[in-house]
Amino acid sequence: MDIFKSKRKVSLVLGSGGARGLVQIGVIKALIEKGYIIEEIVGCSIGSLIGAAYAQGKLNELELWLQGVTRMKVFKLMDFSNPWFGILKGTKALDSLKLIFPDVPIETLPIRYVAVATDLKNECEVVFDQGSIYNAIRASIAIPAVFTGVDTESGYLVDGGVLNPLPINYVKKKRRNIVIAVNLDGRPDPEFGLMANNGKYTSVSVLQEAYFAMRRRLSQLSVDLYKPDYVIHVPHNAAGLWDYHRTAELVEKGRQWTDALLPTLKVK
Repeated sequence: MDIFKSKRKVSLVLGSGGARGLVQIGVIKALIEKGYIIEEIVGCSIGSLIGAAYAQGKLNELELWLQGVTRMKVFKLMDFSNPWFGILKGTKALDSLKLIFPDVPIETLPIRYVAVATDLKNECEVVFDQGSIYNAIRASIAIPAVFTGVDTESGYLVDGGVLNPLPINYVKKKRRNIVIAVNLDGRPDPEFGLMANNGKYTSVSVLQEAYFAMRRRLSQLSVDLYKPDYVIHVPHNAAGLWDYHRTAELVEKGRQWTDALLPTLKVK
C-alpha cells in the first residue's frame, strides 16, 4: 500500500448482486468498529441502497427494517407491472424505505456518494452524484426484466451492474484513501451449497451460469485494472436474488469476512 495514503480513511465501493449485498451492512459496521472512517461511497444496484442509508446515518435503521423482512413481506412489496416492460415497478419497496431514510439531494450528504446505473439506449454508464438520492437508487437497482427501467429524455436506465458490477473507476479519492471494494460476484463456495443442479447442466442452468461467469469476469477486470487496496469477495452462491429474509446471517458474514481481511486500527 502507498505509504502516503491514509491508514484510516476509506473509499468504499459496494457492488451489485441482489440480497448478497446485505453483507455490505456487516462490512461497513466492521470497518467502523475497527476504527476506519468512510469518506466516500460508490455504489451499484443494492450497493447504491446500502451506501445511501449509511451516508444518511441510517444504516442501523435499515438493518432493523430488513431483519423484519420475511418471504411473505418480500412478496407483499412486489408491485407487479405489465410484464412486457418488467415484472415489478419497484415503487412500493422504495416508498417503504423512505420511512427509514428520506429523499434528499445527493450533494447535501456529509460524505461523497455516487450511484451508478446503465443507459441501455446509449450503451454507457450513468453516474448520479447530485439530485434526488431515490432517483439514483431507483435507476441503479432496475434489474433488467425484473424491475421496469427508467425512461429519460435521452436514454433508458437499468441496473448499473449490467455494464459495471463493481464500479471502482468512480472512486475520486484513491490517491489519499484506502480503497476497499466489496465484490458480490466471487466464485461459488461449497459452504453455501452445490451449483448448477449438482453439475448437471440444463438449458436454464447453462444460461444462468454463463451470466454469472460473465459478471465474475467483469468484476475481476475492474479489480485488475483499478487495483483497490482490499477486495472482499462474496461467493455468488452465498444468497439468492430475493433472500432478504436472511439479513442477520448475511450481515454477520460481512463482519466475518471484513475481520479476516483488514487489521484493527489503534484508537488515537
